Amino acid sequence: MADHTTIGTYYFKLKLGGHESAGFFKECTGLSSSNTVVTHTSADEKGKSLVQKFPGQLEWANINLKRGVDANSELWKWRQEAIDGKIVSARKDGSIEGVDWVGKPVITYSFLQGWPCKYSAPGLNASGNDILVEEIEIAHEGFTRA
Repeated sequence: MADHTTIGTYYFKLKLGGHESAGFFKECTGLSSSNTVVTHTSADEKGKSLVQKFPGQLEWANINLKRGVDANSELWKWRQEAIDGKIVSARKDGSIEGVDWVGKPVITYSFLQGWPCKYSAPGLNASGNDILVEEIEIAHEGFTRA
C-alpha cells in the first residue's frame, strides 16, 4: 500500500548544472503549468449547438525563490550573465530540492534551460532588525517532479 502521508519541507536547495548553488531558500513559488483552453463550437445535424474544449498553448510559470542574504553572490553573478546578454551561457538545467528538518530530500523538481529573468535585492532599512531577503525569478522551458 502506498504511503499517503503529507510531507513538509524545512528549506529548499537550488542546483544549477548539477552543482549546489547559492545556499538555502525558505520560499519557492511558481512551480506550475497550464494550458490555455480553446473552445470550438459547431452544430449537429439537427442544429443543436455542440461545444468542445481542447488544450491550447502550454505555459510554464516562472519559478521564484527567496532567501536570506549572506556573503554568497552567486545569484547576482548568474543574473549579471543575463543582463550582459550572455543568455546561452546563463541557461542551465537545474533542480529545486525540498529538504526536511534533518536534511533528507523529500521532493525534487527538475527544470530545463532556466535563466534568471529577474533579481530583487532586499529593501534596506537600518532602523529595523528584519532579515534581508533576496529573490531570484527563473524563466525555464518546463519542469518535472522526481
